[in-house]
Amino acid sequence: MQSERFDVIVVGAGHAGCEAAAAAARLGCRTALVTGNLDTIAKMSCNPAVGGMAKGQLAREVDALGGYMGQATDAAGIQFRMLGRSKGPAMWSPRAQCDKDAYSAWMKHAVESTANLFPVQGEVVGIETFGVRRSAFGVDDIPTPDVIRESTNAERRTPNAERSISGLRLRDGRTLHAPRVVLTTGTFLEGLLHQGEMQAPGGRMGCAPSRGLSASLAALGLRLLRHKTGTPCRIHGDSITWAHCHEQPGDADPRPFSFRTARLHQTQVSCWECWTTPEAHAVIRANLHRAPMFNGQINSIGPRYCPSIEDKVTRFADRDRHHIFLEPEGRSTREFYVNGLSTSLPLDVQKAVLCAIPALANAHVLRYGYAVEYDVVAPDQMGHDLQVRSVVGLYLAGQINGTSGYEEAAAQGLIAGANAALSLGGRDPLVITRGEGYLGVLIDDLVTRCPEEPYRMFTSRAEHRLHLRADNADRRLAPLAAKAGLIDAAWAAAVAEKEAGIQALVLGVATPLAHRIAGEALDLAATTTLVPALAAADPAVAEQVWIELRYGTYLERQAATIVKLARFRDLPIPADLDYSALATLSTEGRLRLLKHQPRTLGEAERLPGVSRVDMETLWMRMQTRLQQQG
Repeated sequence: MQSERFDVIVVGAGHAGCEAAAAAARLGCRTALVTGNLDTIAKMSCNPAVGGMAKGQLAREVDALGGYMGQATDAAGIQFRMLGRSKGPAMWSPRAQCDKDAYSAWMKHAVESTANLFPVQGEVVGIETFGVRRSAFGVDDIPTPDVIRESTNAERRTPNAERSISGLRLRDGRTLHAPRVVLTTGTFLEGLLHQGEMQAPGGRMGCAPSRGLSASLAALGLRLLRHKTGTPCRIHGDSITWAHCHEQPGDADPRPFSFRTARLHQTQVSCWECWTTPEAHAVIRANLHRAPMFNGQINSIGPRYCPSIEDKVTRFADRDRHHIFLEPEGRSTREFYVNGLSTSLPLDVQKAVLCAIPALANAHVLRYGYAVEYDVVAPDQMGHDLQVRSVVGLYLAGQINGTSGYEEAAAQGLIAGANAALSLGGRDPLVITRGEGYLGVLIDDLVTRCPEEPYRMFTSRAEHRLHLRADNADRRLAPLAAKAGLIDAAWAAAVAEKEAGIQALVLGVATPLAHRIAGEALDLAATTTLVPALAAADPAVAEQVWIELRYGTYLERQAATIVKLARFRDLPIPADLDYSALATLSTEGRLRLLKHQPRTLGEAERLPGVSRVDMETLWMRMQTRLQQQG
């Protein structure tokens, strides 16, 4: 059968896959993007929106690293809002309601227009590998000299590897060869749909699941988990009783998602808000025996922070109503997404629940809600570069790692695709630390803590969130992107010039005046009055100068903490350290350390079950070794 060769193969063309493939291609790799249907590239399977609390920061970081998500959102957005404005700058989070078809179309065009990127329609059913030994290959499994050299280099960077990627098998008989593969399969691995008693195979409604790939991953020795997510019904806008809803317009002066977008010009569309009722809750309680999450039909773990309406009604039994947000799915459709009513209840029960809500009593349902169960790979089997430790050249990104959300997926996809390409050239991986980005927090949490439920990013997860703001993502990450080759020199220079301008304005303010701005908690308008130079500056720059002046003391303390912790946490743990010989380690701590084999003290510190006493034991042991060696 036909055989094709690439440098990098990305499986899945969702939000993670598009960013992964684009990143690898931008770094000069011949990259294949394989998906079961090229007409559903970057499809918004659930909520037609990008951003929100913490998610907006992630989307901005993807843009700062050269990704497409921000530009696609600016092109397809129909409503833009800055959330968290009543709080400090660390909580300001951009969010945009998107035209889901326009978003997918923009991304499809971007993918097809990217040099070195080759979309391929096909279903992947298996992973091709060959054995890797410390210094030799198996007698019956001898690859070509080029592959031997490449695998030897990769093995040096991944010392515990047992196998090495050589390609993928497709259901139609084709084999695609590549030394690097990025899996971004979303909810499709052995996907199973639920609507009440009805069960059907599928990755999402109307799309077949991926069959065979889970078995291939398990055969490589990878530990698989089972997760669940869900989606609400979609209804016809003309059947909504608007008199029972409250309007939510967009911001009067909307801000773009991408740092490359100068200004937004499109007319905005409103979202709407209504509430459930005690009568709707009664319908749900009376039918819990038919709910897959409650009758044992679904045993997998769902997202705690995006629960179904069944979960909310039972978990918060004292509440007589819950928010529902009615969100338009585009400019060319009358379809509305019923945010807050995610469910896997039977269709007749879903309809009865809608009838018990005044705003939705006459709703015409276009698509009913459902739940989907799917396989994920336990993420603690990866390194911070998102490469599977035991398989050279295999990278994972998105929901296959147990995350939820488009933004979390896109962020991982960009890092996985970039690192797949960087490793081919023998270059250091792109690893974002917890002090450098929400992206670093996300990946570190996955790798070191292995969440048991679908992971969602929150501002509370970032200990340095005042530093990791949405407004300064380009200033934080563009230098790293430029070093890796993900952005061009012109854009890198523009960001450097912007940074220099901000610092010049900050340093140009006299110390007493800076103390007054901070001490009196002056807002931007008052600060601009005191510092006339801000009035002439770009509004976005002026705001960042104000933040630097207003929160300067806190930012300095946080920066010092980041440096201090980095010195401690980046200290490498010797590969031959014998944890079993450290008698003062706790039993649980020793087991965790032996299982995960952390590379640094920081990784060890974040492992669940590793206590502060365990960390002191490791620190003392490493100091003793250093003294013995010195």
